[in-house]
Amino acid sequence: MLRWFLAMALLSMSMVLASSVPSNALFNNNKVLRVIDMRSSIVREDVGIRAENIGDVPADAYYYAVPKVINDKVAHVEGFLREEPKSSLKVESVGFDDENQAQLYKVLLPAPLAPKKEIRIGIKIVYTHAVSPLPEKLPQMSRQFVQYEGAIFFFTPYETVEQKTTLQLPPGQLASYTSSSNLVEHKGNKLIHGPFINMNAYRYEPLRAHFEFSAALLTVTALERELFVSHWNNVLSVEEQYYLQNDGAKLASHFNRVQHMLTQQYHAATNMIKELTLRFPASARDAYFRDEIGNVSTSHFRQERDATVMEIKPRFPLFGGWLYNWYHGYNAKLDDFLRYDADSGKYILSIQFIDNAKTMAIDKATVKIVLPEGVSDVQVKAPFALDREEHTKYFSNFDTTGRHMITLEKHNLVHEHEQLLEVRRARLAGR
Repeated sequence: MLRWFLAMALLSMSMVLASSVPSNALFNNNKVLRVIDMRSSIVREDVGIRAENIGDVPADAYYYAVPKVINDKVAHVEGFLREEPKSSLKVESVGFDDENQAQLYKVLLPAPLAPKKEIRIGIKIVYTHAVSPLPEKLPQMSRQFVQYEGAIFFFTPYETVEQKTTLQLPPGQLASYTSSSNLVEHKGNKLIHGPFINMNAYRYEPLRAHFEFSAALLTVTALERELFVSHWNNVLSVEEQYYLQNDGAKLASHFNRVQHMLTQQYHAATNMIKELTLRFPASARDAYFRDEIGNVSTSHFRQERDATVMEIKPRFPLFGGWLYNWYHGYNAKLDDFLRYDADSGKYILSIQFIDNAKTMAIDKATVKIVLPEGVSDVQVKAPFALDREEHTKYFSNFDTTGRHMITLEKHNLVHEHEQLLEVRRARLAGR
């Protein structure tokens, strides 16, 4: 029994240590510049930090925190050096700090930083569902306003000598904003808070901005991608099914078709969406666009120099709160995605995990990759952590043992997740 209590005590201590800043990572933020870009429904925060090691030993990591109230909206985090030689820095989530109600992240430095030395670090954080319509309902042809809620100060475990926060707003009216201090200035499409001097660690104060946003708040509640690899035809067949929702302000009354037809010149000033533009690989062909009813003829497919483009129009305009489900697909040259590595003796399939997420948030993406029958030693190399990876069999016409199918799943994705995914597998005899 005593051993059990000792083990639990050690486990509790390790959990506490994992969610606090270690003593060998003591910094002072000499200057912090934050820019929060709200010109899209996907909010992006760019933080520039000039940090000094105030400890007695070299530091190999810098810690920063995200308040609990906004951490659930974090979709992507990346770090990089803001000094030569500029390079990306690995970012790790290290646990939750119960005392300060914050999620802690660790930025691994390229080399240990000696005491009294400075380093310039950049951190980019991408948020989904960070803006919401206010009011929640509008007349059909009214302008939409949204509200953003965040933090005025850089939420950090270190003391900060000087910091400034700038909100980059879209064109239009700024209805209201947080102005609890005199250090706030509205200048054009920017809202500047600060500079603030000598800030304590974990200083938090809510920030709110209520502004005009004449675009749809697009969310793909579910994206299902299926990719079929065929060596015989040298084809990669891709089919994607979208469940799209406009999270903008809803209609205050029933949709009026007559008013919609008579006010077409004002549609761009509302949160309604009438068409989408999708980009496919340059070798894409045989494209189609269908929904539950059948083929949708309101699309245009064209070839550009480095890509093919499909412009699709849903069967009806998408107002706030409305949903539309469809699927589209195409065939592309397999040689553009597949190569043979002579050193390892394996085929390497390189594909993007998702596509066309520039202006939309994706709550959940499921990617299924079907390889030729008889493959072996299949390995997946993802550029980010996945929520699920499953290897099963897929049976089609004339299959005997079944094809190898990989199912990958991840939640809360944005444009920054359009990264290459590698699937490695052994070479088939004769192929």
